[in-house]
Amino acid sequence: MSPILDVEWKNIINSMPNNKASDPSMISYKMLKHLTGEAFNLSLVLANACLIHGDIPADWREALVYPIPKPHKFDAQLKNTRPITLLETVRKCVVKVVTTRLSIILADNQILQGGNFAGLPGGSTDIPIKMLDAIIHQRRFDKTDDQELWIVSQDISKAFDSIDLNMLKLALIRLHIPPLLIKFIINLFTRRNNKIITHYGDTSGYRVRIDIDQGEIISPLLWVIYLDPLLTTLNREACDPFLLKFSALLDYSPIEYEQHNFPVSHITFMDDSTLIASSKRGIEDHLSITAEFYTLNNTQANSAKYILLSSEQFSQTIVFDLFPSPLIQTCTLTLKALALSKSFRFLGVWFCLSASSRFVHDQSTSMVKDMAALLSPKNFWHNMWLIFITLSYFQG
Repeated sequence: MSPILDVEWKNIINSMPNNKASDPSMISYKMLKHLTGEAFNLSLVLANACLIHGDIPADWREALVYPIPKPHKFDAQLKNTRPITLLETVRKCVVKVVTTRLSIILADNQILQGGNFAGLPGGSTDIPIKMLDAIIHQRRFDKTDDQELWIVSQDISKAFDSIDLNMLKLALIRLHIPPLLIKFIINLFTRRNNKIITHYGDTSGYRVRIDIDQGEIISPLLWVIYLDPLLTTLNREACDPFLLKFSALLDYSPIEYEQHNFPVSHITFMDDSTLIASSKRGIEDHLSITAEFYTLNNTQANSAKYILLSSEQFSQTIVFDLFPSPLIQTCTLTLKALALSKSFRFLGVWFCLSASSRFVHDQSTSMVKDMAALLSPKNFWHNMWLIFITLSYFQG
C-alpha cells in the first residue's frame, strides 16, 4: 500500500463528521481537525505505520458498545437493541483512507459482479427501487408478456454480526486484493475486547469472537464483498430469472428502437435482498443457492420474516422444495403469499403487486388513523415518550 500523503491525510480528517460520540480515549474529530505542526506529523507517521505493517495498535482493539434501544419494549433482550461500536477516531481515519482507495479501485474496474447497489461510490437506492417498480408494472400491464412473477424478500439477521473472518479472507482473496491489505483488514477485527455502556457504568471487557463492527467505516464495503460470490452465482446460474424488457433508441429520424431483455434474478441493496424469478421452480433454485451460501458462511436468515409475492397465487400457503444438498438441513420452505391488494416495503418504499394507486390512499389513511390514536389525550405522555424513543432511533 502506498503511503498516505499530507494532503490526503488532511482531507480525510476534515471530511469526518462533527458532533459524533467520542471514542474510548475521548478524542473527537474536532480535536483532530485542529492538529498542526508536530502533532499532525506524528498522527500521519502513526497512520502510515499501520499500512506498512498491516496492523493496528493494541489500544485500538479496545472499544465501547452502545446498545441503542429499538422503538419497542426492551424486555431485557439484547435483540431489542441496535448496538453501535464506538471506535478510536484516528483508527477510523486510517480505515477511511483504505476504504476510499479500495472502493474507487473496485468501482472503476467493475470488479464486483454481483449487482449490489450499495457500498461503492455512486451507490443509491434509486436504481433498485425503479427496477422493482418496472418489473411490477411490466407484469401487470404488458399484455404481450406471459411471464409469471415470483418475489421473495429475504431477511438476514444481524448481517455484520454473522460475518466469518475466515470466509471474509477468502472473499478478499477471490478479488486478488494484495496480501498486506488483506492482513490489515483482518487484523482490524481480531484480538478485540469490547465493553458495553449501561446505566450502571461500563461492563467488564469481553473478547469478541466473531463479526465485524457496526461502527467501522469499511464494514458496509466488506459486507458487499462478502456477499458478492452469492449474487454473482445468482446472476450467472440461477434458472428462470424474470426478463425485464427495455428499449434502446437506435435512430431519431425516423424513430427506431431495439428491444432488449435484461434477466433479473435478485435486487439487492446492502443486506436487503429480494429474489425474483419467472416460475416457482426458479424461486426454488434461488432459495437453494442462498440457503447453501448462508450455511457455508454462518449467515443467519430469518425465514419467518420472508415475504412472498406471486402473480399466480394469492393468500395461499406455498411449499417450496429446495434442491438436495449436504449444506441444506431443511429441504422445504413454507411461505404464505401476500394478497394482490396487500402492500410490502422495499428500501423504505411501499409496493403493491396490483400496481394500483388505491393501496397508497388506503395505507395512508390507515397510518393517519394509527397516529391519531397514538396521540390521543388519554395516553399523551406515554405516547410522547414512545415518539421520543422513535426519533432517537432514527437520528442515531
